[in-house]
Amino acid sequence: MSDTISRVKITIKRGDSLQSRYETYEVPLQEKMSVFNALEYIISYLDPGLAFYTSCKIGKCMGCTMMVDGKRRLACTTIVEGDLTLDPDSRYPVVRDLVVDMSAY
Repeated sequence: MSDTISRVKITIKRGDSLQSRYETYEVPLQEKMSVFNALEYIISYLDPGLAFYTSCKIGKCMGCTMMVDGKRRLACTTIVEGDLTLDPDSRYPVVRDLVVDMSAY
């Protein structure tokens, strides 16, 4: 039996509307781990400065909507199955990192 822990790379667009960059984090993959769970791991263990919206965590409020590999998804209900690239929801102005201003429209 192997003690190897599977890891995934989560690449996140960081910054604001004026200046941004991508940063990649390695996260231990857990069964049925959501994108939201991966973000919680990053903020808890790797980068406490990461900004993302936390809310109901059950897919009702739509606050955690973001672009997951170029597709609009909810972080709380999207399961991580491999490496991912996360961008803020492209419909709204970026406040910081994955947080957008939904009141803009």
